[in-house]
Amino acid sequence: MSGREPLLLLPGQLCTADLWAPQRGSLDRVADCHVGDLTQDETVEALAERLLKTLPWPHFSIAGHSMGGIVAMEMLRQAPHRVQRLALIATNHRAETPERQALRKPQIDEARDCGIAAYAHTKLVPLYGAKSRPLSVADTDLTVRMAESLGHDVFRRQSLALRDRPDQTETLTAFVGPALLLCGSEDQLCPISRHTDMAQLLPQATLRVILGAGHLPTLEAPDAVTEALIAWLAQPIAPTLGERDDPA
Repeated sequence: MSGREPLLLLPGQLCTADLWAPQRGSLDRVADCHVGDLTQDETVEALAERLLKTLPWPHFSIAGHSMGGIVAMEMLRQAPHRVQRLALIATNHRAETPERQALRKPQIDEARDCGIAAYAHTKLVPLYGAKSRPLSVADTDLTVRMAESLGHDVFRRQSLALRDRPDQTETLTAFVGPALLLCGSEDQLCPISRHTDMAQLLPQATLRVILGAGHLPTLEAPDAVTEALIAWLAQPIAPTLGERDDPA
């Protein structure tokens, strides 16, 4: 036993473990980190169930970015007795609106027709940057490489999962462990208001807004994100938190 905190890291849509690369050096010193696979299933429920079945830890903390945060909340809904801490980064606890649902299939078709790398560069990168400035060249290149490495089939499955995701308001209200809500002040996809809403639902929440960052704060402001995650992992949990409702 290493004595390090078990920590599951969940990347956003069309993102790989590279999304967490700036944090891994520091996190690996205090946590036993595992980056979850969000590529195999077409529903959030199935993605969460697969992770819960395959993780080696009985109890663990989860940090999820964007789609990863959505899956993290579903894992918490399915197995509240296993989740000790929850960090939600640039994400949304609400179900998708009908207007957004209607856009998913055209987006899937467009990405297929133009190629996933071109789609990521022309459609995703502009939305991932901060309102006042675009992503850096390095972050743009990484975003496109991650998307290209996963491919269109993964984009399709993930888009369907996001389209049909459940609302997690009640899930958050019931979670009493340490929770971190982290977002960029200029996120065009998941604004501060979403994170403020989540913070009000969670009994033990810390809200951290990173000034000037957009939708990819782990890359845009890596030191600030690392600092926030380390502080969150240092927060104590109630001795019985990981055991509540634990099946015999």
